[in-house]
Amino acid sequence: MRISTNTIYENGGTRISDLQVGLNRTQQQIASGRRILTPSDDPVGSARALVITQSDAVNDQFAVNRKNAINTLSVAEGVLGGVTNVLQNIKTRIVSAGSGILTDVERGFIANELQGDLEQLLGLANSSDGSEGYLFSGFSASAPYTKTQAGAQYNGDQGQRLLQVDTSRQIPLSEVGPAIFENIRTSASQFNTVANPSNLGGALATAAINAPTAANLTGNYYEVNFDNTGANFSVTNKTTGVVIVPSTPYVSPQTVTFDGIDLTLSNTPAGPGPGDRFSIQPGNQNIFETLTDLINILKTPVNSTAVKLDLAAGLAQANNNLDKSLNNVLTTRAKFGTSLKELDELDSVGQSTGLSYKQQLSDLQDLDYAKAITELNQQQVTLQAAQQSFVKTSSLSLFNYIS
Repeated sequence: MRISTNTIYENGGTRISDLQVGLNRTQQQIASGRRILTPSDDPVGSARALVITQSDAVNDQFAVNRKNAINTLSVAEGVLGGVTNVLQNIKTRIVSAGSGILTDVERGFIANELQGDLEQLLGLANSSDGSEGYLFSGFSASAPYTKTQAGAQYNGDQGQRLLQVDTSRQIPLSEVGPAIFENIRTSASQFNTVANPSNLGGALATAAINAPTAANLTGNYYEVNFDNTGANFSVTNKTTGVVIVPSTPYVSPQTVTFDGIDLTLSNTPAGPGPGDRFSIQPGNQNIFETLTDLINILKTPVNSTAVKLDLAAGLAQANNNLDKSLNNVLTTRAKFGTSLKELDELDSVGQSTGLSYKQQLSDLQDLDYAKAITELNQQQVTLQAAQQSFVKTSSLSLFNYIS
């Protein structure tokens, strides 16, 4: 068979080109440390590596989220630790204020200290989360609480911020203010109505929300006062000092409405005694109202046996409210602690998952250097042989055989 010179050159050039391509590819693999340089090198392996890479990136993002959640929860737990200390200090002051040997001036000193505690609690309730937001305001960007005459007003919303920390787990980053500082049940009914210990009569007082005017509810502390004859009564907002219901003749039963409250007075069958009084507080208190009412009680001069009994009742009520508020705070701290423990466990699992992903990627992509270098040496020898063969073959001619 006759082979043309063009065919010899074309075949030789193609073969040498193929060998050079293979050699270059092996050199690139060694330089990069990767077995798969393009999807065409291993289509199935490339697809699998892409899936694993994406899963690993998501796992890394979960790790970042967990770190952020741990930071925020740690800050929140630290703030509630401060709240716990303040509440415990307040309990100590309540016990001190109950001492019968204190003068009005000395009780005023305690009231001033409690005023400082109230300011400190407001500051803690308005704590930042470290990223231009607030820990206890929900989704709102406003400070959770502003001070009012009755205590404090909540300005946030009821939204709860969650962060995805694993494929199927979202962790609350904090809690809304009312769940911590408010919603303190002091009575099974809507209002906690208590007869003054000094009452001589048998009248009964009950209170309920008046639905049509419920928007007027203030959450303040009220007191019902019968005059020296027991024939007339009035209602005073003890938080603001304003008389809400002026002196009114008493008949049994009798209902008056004020600030969204229906107050019902009735005989049992005995009627009220001269100077009888009843206190009315929301059945759902908050710590700011409790402290404000306590401060007002301590600032009231104790100039009679009745007022002394008022003081004792007010201190007992404040202590009871404070215990329930402290339980609220401790319950929330326990929730934060549980979340932090869960995040630590998820972190451990996430690290193991990340190592597994990286091992799988290594198995798919990493180069076997010993095999690759052996193949490189073989390709170099083959290329050199092909080049030398081509040189010799291309130099053959009939003229070499003409003598």
